Amino acid sequence: MSDATPSSPRQQLLLVGNGDAHLHVASHARELAQAGIDVTLITPEPFAFADWLGGMLGGEWQLDDVRLPAARIAAHGATHVAASVVAADRGNRRVTLDDGQRLDYDWLSIDLPAVVDAQAIPGFYTAQGVYGASADSLWALRQQLESELADPARRLPNVAVLGGGALGVELAANLLALGERYGRPLPVALIGNERQPLPDACRRANRWLTRRLQRRGLRLELVATAARYERDSLILDDGTAVDADLLLVVEALRPPPAFAVFGLAHDAQGRVEVDPRQRSREDPRVFVNQASAPGEPSRRATRERGANLLAALLALGEAPTQARPHASQWKALNLGDLRDIAWRGSLWCRGRWVRRLKHRRDRREVARYLDDA
Repeated sequence: MSDATPSSPRQQLLLVGNGDAHLHVASHARELAQAGIDVTLITPEPFAFADWLGGMLGGEWQLDDVRLPAARIAAHGATHVAASVVAADRGNRRVTLDDGQRLDYDWLSIDLPAVVDAQAIPGFYTAQGVYGASADSLWALRQQLESELADPARRLPNVAVLGGGALGVELAANLLALGERYGRPLPVALIGNERQPLPDACRRANRWLTRRLQRRGLRLELVATAARYERDSLILDDGTAVDADLLLVVEALRPPPAFAVFGLAHDAQGRVEVDPRQRSREDPRVFVNQASAPGEPSRRATRERGANLLAALLALGEAPTQARPHASQWKALNLGDLRDIAWRGSLWCRGRWVRRLKHRRDRREVARYLDDA
């Protein structure tokens, strides 16, 4: 007789989609493998490094800089399948891909980037252009704006950013930066339903940020929502009209059509009911990454979502460990003028040295995923 203990079967985890949380999990796939979980990433698209999207819009980064190849997950001991899921059998824990493959799983994580909801605001698509916060869409917006900024004879379009919070602020600030690069002020408005530009930062930080953005020419409409779009203007809920030729949509979003194949119940905004570990209450074998769940008052930060998902996945392994949560860490924004802002609770700071530290942190995260020495 042998005294050897039979090894437990390894669990199979499928990551479906190239969302921000999956990029964080992909960077730590080796830790999951050590915990007895084999990771397979299913996506035909590259990742996009979220912290550089604002800088790309403002002219600091190029599209190829923010794109990270999904196949690089292999450097972390995982498998990449360049395909899309076309059918899901949650009862038998199996997905079918568009190339004919069928993959079984023990755990399934869905992180498909949201798309703009065409029905969110009446008249939305009568605007000259509607853009989302994805890498390709932001790049297309930058290309259009640069062609007009480079021609002094052309009238510059009015750009409205729909949705506040950290993402809305960063994108609006970098639109201003793009105009500043060409020496032509770009008319930008930021419309958010919060009382402060950064709801989770202190009043002093928000006061400094508001003054700085308004000095640079930003029109700030807080505690406001867009009711409809007509005649090149956004009409807010209080009747105020905001000139807007181009719309950059941050919050009026819905899951992409590919999400429907998983057959999960959702509310009118496409949000799935999940537990604190981001597991579907309808099917606990499925993790759903989303900016906010039904009943949540605010949008969760990208780093927070990624860290929480990784912690929940590691807890499934043979030797559960906890990932360090990002919710208690410093958050930083690229404001496009070399003076970034960082905050954590009631603490905050700003200046060029914040930008240097943020740049170093971002470089380190990208290098970690690319597994560059």
